[in-house]
Amino acid sequence: FKADGIGADINEYLNNTTFFASYAQSETDPSLASSAVINPANGMTDGGMLGSTNSETGHSTWIGVQAPCLLSEGAKIGLEWNKGSQYWRSVTYAEDTIVGSKIATRGTAIEAYWLKPLTRSLSMSIRHTQIKYDYTGSNAFFGADGTPMTMAQAKMYGQNPVEEATDTRIAISYKF
Repeated sequence: FKADGIGADINEYLNNTTFFASYAQSETDPSLASSAVINPANGMTDGGMLGSTNSETGHSTWIGVQAPCLLSEGAKIGLEWNKGSQYWRSVTYAEDTIVGSKIATRGTAIEAYWLKPLTRSLSMSIRHTQIKYDYTGSNAFFGADGTPMTMAQAKMYGQNPVEEATDTRIAISYKF
Protein backbone atom coordinates (compact mmCIF):
# COMPACT_ATOMS: atom_id res chain seq x y z
CA PHE A 1 0.00 0.00 0.00
CA LYS A 2 1.29 3.46 -0.86
CA ALA A 3 -0.40 6.82 -0.39
CA ASP A 4 1.26 9.75 -2.17
CA GLY A 5 -0.10 12.77 -0.37
CA ILE A 6 -1.76 11.75 2.88
CA GLY A 7 -3.39 15.12 3.54
CA ALA A 8 -5.13 16.03 0.33
CA ASP A 9 -6.67 19.49 0.69
CA ILE A 10 -5.50 19.84 4.33
CA ASN A 11 -2.13 21.50 3.73
CA GLU A 12 0.81 21.43 1.31
CA TYR A 13 3.12 19.60 3.75
CA LEU A 14 0.77 16.62 4.03
CA ASN A 15 0.05 16.77 0.30
CA ASN A 16 3.78 16.09 -0.25
CA THR A 17 4.03 13.33 2.38
CA THR A 18 4.08 9.67 1.36
CA PHE A 19 2.99 6.80 3.62
CA PHE A 20 3.63 3.18 2.70
CA ALA A 21 3.07 -0.25 4.19
CA SER A 22 3.94 -3.71 2.93
CA TYR A 23 3.26 -7.22 4.13
CA ALA A 24 5.11 -10.17 2.65
CA GLN A 25 5.01 -13.91 3.28
CA SER A 26 7.44 -16.70 2.46
CA GLU A 27 6.93 -20.45 2.64
CA THR A 28 9.55 -23.18 2.40
CA ASP A 29 9.15 -26.57 0.72
CA PRO A 30 11.78 -28.91 2.25
CA SER A 31 10.89 -31.69 -0.19
CA LEU A 32 12.84 -29.67 -2.77
CA ALA A 33 15.94 -29.20 -0.55
CA SER A 34 19.10 -31.22 -0.98
CA SER A 35 21.27 -29.51 1.65
CA ALA A 36 21.61 -30.36 5.33
CA VAL A 37 20.66 -27.81 7.99
CA ILE A 38 21.14 -27.51 11.75
CA ASN A 39 18.06 -28.39 13.80
CA PRO A 40 17.83 -25.79 16.62
CA ALA A 41 15.96 -28.26 18.85
CA ASN A 42 18.94 -30.62 19.11
CA GLY A 43 21.90 -28.91 17.41
CA MET A 44 22.17 -31.82 14.96
CA THR A 45 22.31 -31.68 11.19
CA ASP A 46 19.05 -32.67 9.50
CA GLY A 47 17.71 -32.49 5.97
CA GLY A 48 15.27 -29.75 5.16
CA MET A 49 15.21 -26.01 4.88
CA LEU A 50 15.82 -23.34 7.52
CA GLY A 51 16.35 -25.94 10.26
CA SER A 52 13.09 -27.72 9.65
CA THR A 53 11.90 -30.71 7.66
CA ASN A 54 8.40 -29.17 7.68
CA SER A 55 7.07 -26.46 5.43
CA GLU A 56 7.51 -23.21 7.40
CA THR A 57 5.81 -19.87 6.84
CA GLY A 58 7.47 -16.55 7.58
CA HIS A 59 6.26 -13.01 7.26
CA SER A 60 7.56 -9.47 7.17
CA THR A 61 5.95 -6.10 7.74
CA TRP A 62 7.40 -2.83 6.44
CA ILE A 63 5.89 0.56 7.32
CA GLY A 64 7.27 4.00 6.53
CA VAL A 65 6.66 7.65 5.93
CA GLN A 66 8.58 10.16 3.82
CA ALA A 67 7.88 13.87 4.19
CA PRO A 68 9.33 17.21 3.13
CA CYS A 69 12.16 18.44 5.36
CA LEU A 70 11.25 21.84 6.76
CA LEU A 71 14.92 22.72 7.37
CA SER A 72 16.18 22.28 3.79
CA GLU A 73 14.29 23.19 0.62
CA GLY A 74 13.73 20.23 -1.68
CA ALA A 75 14.93 17.71 0.91
CA LYS A 76 12.90 14.84 2.35
CA ILE A 77 13.06 13.02 5.66
CA GLY A 78 11.91 9.47 6.22
CA LEU A 79 11.30 6.92 8.93
CA GLU A 80 10.86 3.20 8.26
CA TRP A 81 10.14 0.18 10.47
CA ASN A 82 10.56 -3.48 9.46
CA LYS A 83 9.69 -6.64 11.41
CA GLY A 84 10.46 -10.18 10.21
CA SER A 85 9.39 -13.44 11.86
CA GLN A 86 11.42 -16.56 12.72
CA TYR A 87 11.00 -18.24 9.32
CA TRP A 88 10.91 -15.07 7.21
CA ARG A 89 12.91 -15.51 4.00
CA SER A 90 13.43 -12.52 1.76
CA VAL A 91 13.27 -13.33 -1.96
CA THR A 92 16.13 -10.95 -2.74
CA TYR A 93 19.67 -10.86 -1.44
CA ALA A 94 20.09 -7.16 -2.19
CA GLU A 95 22.00 -5.39 0.56
CA ASP A 96 20.52 -2.05 1.56
CA THR A 97 22.96 -1.52 4.46
CA ILE A 98 26.60 -2.40 5.05
CA VAL A 99 25.47 -4.91 7.73
CA GLY A 100 23.04 -6.78 5.48
CA SER A 101 19.53 -6.39 4.19
CA LYS A 102 17.16 -4.69 6.61
CA ILE A 103 14.27 -6.19 4.63
CA ALA A 104 15.61 -9.70 5.36
CA THR A 105 15.83 -9.11 9.13
CA ARG A 106 14.36 -11.75 11.40
CA GLY A 107 13.72 -9.20 14.09
CA THR A 108 13.24 -5.42 13.99
CA ALA A 109 14.90 -2.78 11.84
CA ILE A 110 14.37 0.96 12.20
CA GLU A 111 15.75 3.47 9.72
CA ALA A 112 15.75 7.28 9.66
CA TYR A 113 17.05 9.24 6.69
CA TRP A 114 17.42 12.61 4.99
CA LEU A 115 17.53 12.91 1.18
CA LYS A 116 18.45 16.02 -0.81
CA PRO A 117 18.72 16.48 -4.57
CA LEU A 118 21.78 18.64 -5.33
CA THR A 119 21.37 18.81 -9.12
CA ARG A 120 19.25 16.92 -11.68
CA SER A 121 21.76 14.04 -11.54
CA LEU A 122 23.36 14.38 -8.10
CA SER A 123 21.80 13.72 -4.69
CA MET A 124 22.96 13.37 -1.11
CA SER A 125 21.61 11.23 1.71
CA ILE A 126 22.28 10.69 5.38
CA ARG A 127 20.82 7.54 6.85
CA HIS A 128 20.94 5.60 10.11
CA THR A 129 19.70 2.02 10.40
CA GLN A 130 19.42 0.07 13.67
CA ILE A 131 18.73 -3.68 13.50
CA LYS A 132 17.91 -5.98 16.45
CA TYR A 133 17.88 -9.64 15.49
CA ASP A 134 15.47 -12.04 17.22
CA TYR A 135 16.74 -15.05 15.23
CA THR A 136 19.92 -16.02 13.42
CA GLY A 137 20.16 -16.51 9.66
CA SER A 138 18.59 -13.25 8.49
CA ASN A 139 20.92 -12.76 5.54
CA ALA A 140 21.79 -16.41 4.90
CA PHE A 141 20.70 -18.75 2.15
CA PHE A 142 18.37 -21.71 2.64
CA GLY A 143 21.06 -24.14 3.87
CA ALA A 144 22.46 -24.59 7.40
CA ASP A 145 23.37 -20.90 7.69
CA GLY A 146 19.69 -20.01 7.33
CA THR A 147 18.59 -21.97 10.41
CA PRO A 148 16.63 -19.57 12.64
CA MET A 149 17.76 -19.93 16.23
CA THR A 150 17.14 -17.55 19.09
CA MET A 151 20.26 -15.82 20.36
CA ALA A 152 20.21 -18.08 23.45
CA GLN A 153 20.00 -21.24 21.31
CA ALA A 154 22.88 -20.11 19.10
CA LYS A 155 25.06 -19.37 22.15
CA MET A 156 24.15 -22.75 23.65
CA TYR A 157 25.58 -24.43 20.51
CA GLY A 158 28.82 -22.44 20.73
CA GLN A 159 27.97 -19.80 18.13
CA ASN A 160 28.59 -16.10 18.57
CA PRO A 161 25.47 -14.60 16.96
CA VAL A 162 25.13 -10.99 15.90
CA GLU A 163 22.34 -9.62 18.09
CA GLU A 164 22.34 -6.00 16.94
CA ALA A 165 23.79 -4.08 14.03
CA THR A 166 24.02 -0.40 13.14
CA ASP A 167 24.68 1.26 9.80
CA THR A 168 25.20 5.01 9.55
CA ARG A 169 26.19 6.53 6.24
CA ILE A 170 26.50 9.69 4.25
CA ALA A 171 26.29 9.12 0.51
CA ILE A 172 26.39 11.13 -2.66
CA SER A 173 24.72 9.44 -5.62
CA TYR A 174 25.00 10.20 -9.31
CA LYS A 175 22.18 9.21 -11.66
CA PHE A 176 23.04 8.93 -15.35
